Amino acid sequence: MSDPGLRRDLERAAGGPAEIDIPFSRMTTIGCGGPAAFVVAADGSQTLAAILDVARGYHLPWFVLGLGSNLLVADDGWPGVVIRLTGKLRECRRRGDGLECGAGVSLPRVARLAWKEGLTGLEPLEGVPGTLGGAVAMNAGAFGMSIGDKVTWVEVGLPGKVMRLDAGQLGFAYRSCRLPPGAVVSRVALQLSAGDRDDIRRSMKVYLSRRETSQPRGVRTFGSIFRNPAGDAGAGELLERAGCKELSCGAAAVSGAHANFIVNGGGATAADVIALMDTCRRRVHQRFGIVLEPEVRFLGDIGLKEME
Repeated sequence: MSDPGLRRDLERAAGGPAEIDIPFSRMTTIGCGGPAAFVVAADGSQTLAAILDVARGYHLPWFVLGLGSNLLVADDGWPGVVIRLTGKLRECRRRGDGLECGAGVSLPRVARLAWKEGLTGLEPLEGVPGTLGGAVAMNAGAFGMSIGDKVTWVEVGLPGKVMRLDAGQLGFAYRSCRLPPGAVVSRVALQLSAGDRDDIRRSMKVYLSRRETSQPRGVRTFGSIFRNPAGDAGAGELLERAGCKELSCGAAAVSGAHANFIVNGGGATAADVIALMDTCRRRVHQRFGIVLEPEVRFLGDIGLKEME
């Protein structure tokens, strides 16, 4: 996209540069995907609202990119504005018996600050890739804990304005949150409980060990492929029983450590990944009659096939 007025207005709103045609393969944990039309940084809630206002004025879609996990972007890219959260939106500090954090802070950093402050409730987040804002937007969690259970209030940016919402207004449910249309999480308040630092640290180590022994390490992956369906069997178990472990398409392969992860072995395309997801989903449906729903988010002209 070559509109010089748009780039100028984005830079004015952001107070910094607007980069163009940056490959998502450099910005995502799976390491594939075409270019983003624009990439800008927001260092505060008001800056975020100003960027969103410009994007709305030019009828451009926007997407807030954290650490790049849980995301698959089409090989031909995405024609919108990617927003990175920086500055104040990556700060985190104690407030009473909880934490107040910018949405751009990483989940492990939030968990470790809670531990240092003697606050318990976030131990399962140790080692979870992603940022707090993204976790709130999808009510992410691990080992039976969901972040929405800890949220007191959320501050969001909307085009031209900032607003605060109480947790009760957000309709948290399994892997979902009812944010206002077009809203971007900018700050979050979490309510925790006092605990013993040594106990908290021991618990964090247990969760991290469980994660490291049950999930692929040192490889490029976007995290869990599919949500766990209703019932006793999780997505990983269903995929393994359907014979999906170590299936491959191009340079993308289902992990041998956990069947609900796809690994980029080097040079995988988004087309490879989505084809492999379709195959896995079809196998589970044929064997168990269950339609797995994606946990990963899609950007661009990409998506799963309809189940027949």
